[in-house]
Amino acid sequence: MRRRRRLESLAALRAALDRDERIAVVLRREGEIGVEAAALLERARASGARVHVESARAMQRMTGDADAPELLALQTGPAAGSVEALMAEGGLVLGLVGLRYPGNVGFVLRAVETAGAAGVVLANDWAEAPYEEALRLSMHAERYLPVLRAPAAELLRHAREAGRRLIALETSGDRTPWEVDWTAPCVLLVGSEAEGLPRVVLDAADEVVRVPMAGFIPSYNVQAAVGVALGEWMRQTPGAAG
Repeated sequence: MRRRRRLESLAALRAALDRDERIAVVLRREGEIGVEAAALLERARASGARVHVESARAMQRMTGDADAPELLALQTGPAAGSVEALMAEGGLVLGLVGLRYPGNVGFVLRAVETAGAAGVVLANDWAEAPYEEALRLSMHAERYLPVLRAPAAELLRHAREAGRRLIALETSGDRTPWEVDWTAPCVLLVGSEAEGLPRVVLDAADEVVRVPMAGFIPSYNVQAAVGVALGEWMRQTPGAAG
């Protein structure tokens, strides 16, 4: 199963370009960069990669290194322009059905990108303004992974056609995230905190999982519950990490 892979050295980027592998995004440190880095940047741009300029501090935080790298690249990133294409990729896809608040969606998108999932499908009826607000709150995660918008029926249909398992996250679930198999390509389906997932979506799911609770408030915030599921997916698929 393929997970998006981050290339943190010039040698790794050069090797990927030499193998004609898809580079989706290259982050360039602001200011001057060396001759080798500049040449690799132009090769990546010519191959179709998008280029973003980031501050040295941002680049340093992304890698955790003392020195900010000149370039960071993302392999197999946002290439899927349709739900059908996204479902054909490897990795985990998130389906967010009926979420109301831009803050919740934005924080979920940030968590999904951080975990290295393949992409997200938003199934809601938002206008453009709340959608743009969600992207802003996600720290513009859409730069690094596909964030698509489609009706729930289209999401389910393409997931089934691609042979993906459907795992619904709901308080009514009869299993916990660590009791199900995340190693095959799957879609994690998530609904709003107030209403949950629609019955038609729950009925389509292969598994319905819940995050255990011990308090009085009836549910976790949605990004907290998604974070638990993402952590279990990462634990079960360590070989897919870049």
